[in-house]
Amino acid sequence: MSAPPRWCVLLAAGKGTRLGHLTRNVPKPMVPIAGRPLLEHILRNICEATPIRDFTIVVQYRAESIRHHFGDGSSFGVRIRYVRQPEDQPGTGGALRAALESLPAEPVLMSFGDILTDPSNYRRLLHACMSDVVAIISVNWLPDVSDGGGVWLEGDRVLRVEEKPRHPDTNWNLAGVHIFSPAILPVLRELPLSARGEYELTDAIQRLLHQYPDAVRAVRFEGYWNDVGTPERLQQAKQYLQDCQPTQANRDLKF
Repeated sequence: MSAPPRWCVLLAAGKGTRLGHLTRNVPKPMVPIAGRPLLEHILRNICEATPIRDFTIVVQYRAESIRHHFGDGSSFGVRIRYVRQPEDQPGTGGALRAALESLPAEPVLMSFGDILTDPSNYRRLLHACMSDVVAIISVNWLPDVSDGGGVWLEGDRVLRVEEKPRHPDTNWNLAGVHIFSPAILPVLRELPLSARGEYELTDAIQRLLHQYPDAVRAVRFEGYWNDVGTPERLQQAKQYLQDCQPTQANRDLKF
């Protein structure tokens, strides 16, 4: 990886069925939390922690709500372009591929549009960029990773990843914010459908590991992390942001 990423890809195409009526008219990343859509909190946090100002947002479900809110990004001090995820490329792997097909062949920071975390974690990822790695994977410790993505580590070296592992003997979870070199795109192009009929980013990372077994590294996230996908986690996110409001007010002076 020759240099830290200049681009950020935000995956915001999903509906978020577990949030019920809250996503009837908007995609999950646009659910309001503490006065702003979740996706806006993510974008602002990335801008606070990194020099990245070029964003590609992958859209599909209720895409107009995202376009209307963010526009070209100028009101947020950034540049935003949009890529629609093709219907025949379902899943997180399909979403990332759609974005990368339209971007220069250089490293990108990627985040799921429902991951809320402490801004310092984005900085940790960028600081970990090294010339001999093809991917930097964020991980966080969970008591049970069977509902997420299990990650097996040796130091900071990633040995294996698995989506929703049964009886996992690891507590490291894929935290949903990663840096990828251009090496990921050929893998995504050749990725087969998973058993649930989607192109899974976890499968792409595992294939990348087979090709570059010593060049996929992990960064351990610290502090707050939330996969905002259920009403309970939404309430947790609201409480976290309310607790952060004095600090957030100071951050807003930058925009």
